[in-house]
Amino acid sequence: MFWTKAPAGQIEEQLRNRLDTVELSNAAVAEAAALNILNEGLGFRKSAERDACLLGDERVIPMMSYGLIEYLMGLDLSDFDLLELGGGYSTEFWALRTKSVVTIETDPEWARILSSRDLPNVEVRAVRSDTLREHLLGLKQKFDAIVVDVSANRYECAKMALKILRPGGFIILDNSDWYPNTTAMLRDADLIQIDYADFRPLRWYRCVTSLFLHRQFRAKPRHGRLPLQPIGGKNIAADNSWDAVVD
Repeated sequence: MFWTKAPAGQIEEQLRNRLDTVELSNAAVAEAAALNILNEGLGFRKSAERDACLLGDERVIPMMSYGLIEYLMGLDLSDFDLLELGGGYSTEFWALRTKSVVTIETDPEWARILSSRDLPNVEVRAVRSDTLREHLLGLKQKFDAIVVDVSANRYECAKMALKILRPGGFIILDNSDWYPNTTAMLRDADLIQIDYADFRPLRWYRCVTSLFLHRQFRAKPRHGRLPLQPIGGKNIAADNSWDAVVD
């Protein structure tokens, strides 16, 4: 389906007489365009129909803000060791992008399902929520990225995450708009907070996923440029004279 704006005058009147032409206001066209990007490009409708977290091209994604997901897809994380506190569709997403994933899940059934998928470079651990703190304290390894999206006290988990985060890494806190004490604690630890307020798969309201960067974090593009062309965006970078390199 395509739409365009007809020139004024006689041609416009001729179009009104065509049975295969629909007249819409500028506002209605803008609304339809935005909805098309959300449903078809970002996969919002497909995710709802299949009860799964998918982009329009069926790539599996976390149930997190679309804006953050697109940013992460542009990063080269191939040498990152990642700790995921709370697994799900996100586990497959991280497995395809990082060197290693340790997923700690407090729901034993989810842990069983994730283990059965036999994802590459992923270790799934089932840990009771009341022993999660002790388990994190006992970790001997440090991580380049830590995702806090667990069914447990997220303030406590984020506080433990600070102890095992490598310099130059980052922490992701999902639904961060629900955890103001946790976000304040991470800011006070001198991490740089970036908030992504956006829609996400399987939710009809907007949420915030926050990225907390260590001061030594340096973004490494996965595809030679960052940011990537966004889903539903215009591809003009190759011919953009305003981006020409000058001495």
